[in-house]
Amino acid sequence: MEAFLCRQAYREIKAISFLSGQKPQGGLLFGHIRGPRIFVERVWPTPEGFNQLDKIWQRLEKNFESQILGFFIYHPLAKLLKPIFQPFAYGKILIEVRSKKGNLLSLKCFLIEFNQTFRLFPCRLQIEFGEEK
Repeated sequence: MEAFLCRQAYREIKAISFLSGQKPQGGLLFGHIRGPRIFVERVWPTPEGFNQLDKIWQRLEKNFESQILGFFIYHPLAKLLKPIFQPFAYGKILIEVRSKKGNLLSLKCFLIEFNQTFRLFPCRLQIEFGEEK
């Protein structure tokens, strides 16, 4: 499995980083799956990270017609990830975003798996600009 971050989604992730600065911020990834590739087309920040996600997940899935592919988080802390380690997140992806010098971003992608406990497995991420992270 690999992920492809479309230009619009990359721009949105970058814009959210301008607003969030160095504080943790989370959100949802939207797009579609074609074969073994996940295409991330849009992102949407969640106002309170992932704290209430388990309570509203069903409504979100219905509202977005099951196009939620996963999650993104800036400057992740373990306690911020804990709320997404729920059954609804199994098989989804997580993109970890960190700010670097010069207004650059470092992105890492993971597949959320479960085998007795939830775990993150590295997943290849390609960005539409031709960059790979």
